[in-house]
Order: sequence, then C-alpha cells, then structure tokens
Amino acid sequence: MTAIESLKRRAGLLVWGAASFLVVVGGMRLASGEPLLQPQADVGVAIGVAMVAVFFVLNDTHGRAE
Repeated sequence: MTAIESLKRRAGLLVWGAASFLVVVGGMRLASGEPLLQPQADVGVAIGVAMVAVFFVLNDTHGRAE
C-alpha cells in the first residue's frame, strides 16, 4: 500500500479526529476566556495531526511489507 492509498483510506478518521480535537480545544479556550485563535498553539495541533497521519502511513505500509 502506498502512502497516498493509506491517507485516502484513513482520511475520514483523520478529519473527524482533528475536528473533534479542535472543538474540545475551542470549548476550553472559550470557557476560560482565552482567544479562540492562538497561532503558536494551533501550529502544534497541526503538527500533531501530521504526526498521526505519518504513524498511519508507516503502520499501513509496514503491515503490507510482511
């Protein structure tokens, strides 16, 4: 399985996971009175989603190699 095939297969999970995480983070920021957009912290969220995507790709491609 290629990286593109893996990402296509896991796209729904990645999108729903990122969206639910953003809803939780946004709710916590709203409840504490902080600004909803915090560029430095939001870059960390994007890096986290990218790391999960890389994990899925590595897991899928490694599983097919055996």
